[in-house]
Amino acid sequence: MNVIVVGSGAREHALCRILHKSYLCEKVFCFPGNYGISQIAECKDISTKEDIVEECIKINPDLVVVGPENYLSENLAGELRNKGLNVFGPDSDGAKLESSKEFMKEFCQSHNIPTAKSQTFVDFDEAKNYLESFNGPIVVKYDGLAAGKGVFVCTNTNEAIEACERIFIKKEFNQENNKVVIEEFIEGKELSFFTITDGNEYLNIGSAQDYKRVGNNDTGPNTGGMGTISPAPILDNNLDMIIQDQIVKKTIEGLKHDNIAFQGVIFFGIIVNEHNQPYLLEYNTRFGDPEIQSISLRIKSDFLSLLHSTATKNLKYANIELFENKKSICLILATKGYPGDYPKNTEIRNLSELKNNDEFYIFHAATKLINNKVFSNGGRVLSIVVRGDNYLECRNKVYEIADIIDWPEKYYRSDIGANI
Repeated sequence: MNVIVVGSGAREHALCRILHKSYLCEKVFCFPGNYGISQIAECKDISTKEDIVEECIKINPDLVVVGPENYLSENLAGELRNKGLNVFGPDSDGAKLESSKEFMKEFCQSHNIPTAKSQTFVDFDEAKNYLESFNGPIVVKYDGLAAGKGVFVCTNTNEAIEACERIFIKKEFNQENNKVVIEEFIEGKELSFFTITDGNEYLNIGSAQDYKRVGNNDTGPNTGGMGTISPAPILDNNLDMIIQDQIVKKTIEGLKHDNIAFQGVIFFGIIVNEHNQPYLLEYNTRFGDPEIQSISLRIKSDFLSLLHSTATKNLKYANIELFENKKSICLILATKGYPGDYPKNTEIRNLSELKNNDEFYIFHAATKLINNKVFSNGGRVLSIVVRGDNYLECRNKVYEIADIIDWPEKYYRSDIGANI
């Protein structure tokens, strides 16, 4: 099979790698891709929806996998499907589960899916008045897509009002969508749960624990993710069954009930309170970055076959097999300053000394090659992933590799996988 992966980050690098490993795979293309991806796939520097559609039609692949959420919300998957292509990724109607926090809350309420109580506001003064009636922690969420940076877990009312100012007054995320979801704060432990579905059948493909804050001990602003461990340590058999029964199954049935076609992956962001009760915090309608990097090294099944079965509505004949006794850790190397201002075009050395294999892999997110030298080109730059028999083994190895990489501008958390 010929496969096209759309996107340019470490997530897409991980997808290209695991698809390229398939015995079914003849060739992988990636638009636009990056330097790391170009080592295993044919990349083309196109990024507009129109150019991608045109190139996909020209190549006529057996499968297109759409990586980033912005393309899904713009209905790239739907347009490609209308051209007769097999696509892994939902149409914009399904992608709305992620692209609108308000829609997600309404969907959960309609289908009795446990989630935090919330209220939506389109006016700053109304939101401010509402917040002034609260004491203690509360969560403020920008309604639309914000690259993982639109959620503010606030410890007090002043922080929450400041978050609303950033959205309504300063318009940090969007000039048009001035909508905020304010929800109750739930104390607990978070996990990410991944399910692929063809709209009828579904398969759970793994779990992870994400480290969202930029600083150690979960301090500082939210990021797109600074690391993950897989599987999520808190996910035992009992909790797994509760999540499937109360959240996953109801979501799939709800999509059918609402006539929302969905062929792709649903990433359930979940928090579990002290009573072992899970609550849905968010849906993502694509593979998580960095979650898929760590999960991908634990997948034993032929992943191309799985995604193709999803895109062709044949998932009932598929199954998933993981390296059950293996753990994995992903560590993000970011540029100092991220998620704020940071320098670009800084040289990264010693990557050639590290040879990727089945037990560890370095995925590129924002790198480019200039005169045979590798340079940074963004905030989150590299994902180091290690697979091993236990978390401690993975943790020791991943930080050993991070130290080998000679990049003075690198920044990473030192507590990924600690205290498990």
